[in-house]
Amino acid sequence: MIDSRIYDLIPHREPMLLLNRVIELGQNFSCAEIDINEQSSFFMPGKGVPSWIGVEYMGQTAALIAGYQLQQGTVAPHLGLLLGTRKYEALVPYFCAGDLLQVRCTEVAVVGDSLANFQCEIINLRDQHLCASAKLSVFRKPLINPSGEHQQSLEASITGASA
Repeated sequence: MIDSRIYDLIPHREPMLLLNRVIELGQNFSCAEIDINEQSSFFMPGKGVPSWIGVEYMGQTAALIAGYQLQQGTVAPHLGLLLGTRKYEALVPYFCAGDLLQVRCTEVAVVGDSLANFQCEIINLRDQHLCASAKLSVFRKPLINPSGEHQQSLEASITGASA
């Protein structure tokens, strides 16, 4: 089941909404959980979810920070576009059925209004082992409505409606 708060924070929707729960959220930090099971997006029978999907788990967890900042009025409405991943290190080949993953993400640097860098890690709570870590670079593309003003809500950014 998906934590309904996620819908208010990020534009992702099923089947590409990969997070299940928001655990912690602040101005520069987010923590989310993912239940891995046979119904998980990208699940491969007999194997699990390929660990490279962890980059998307991290990206969506980083997006929670931006959603929080938008709700707090500390950033203008924007889309986050993953520019790059540095040092993605997966310590497992697959996330297996029954795994409970905790994704932790910290915004470590912001350059102007358009670039943010995040340090992320994925911990398997089933055995407390680090599964993956990476640094993400995200471009923040401002959302402008037809009148030239910034849109005021996430819903407006998803639907293209003015606020």
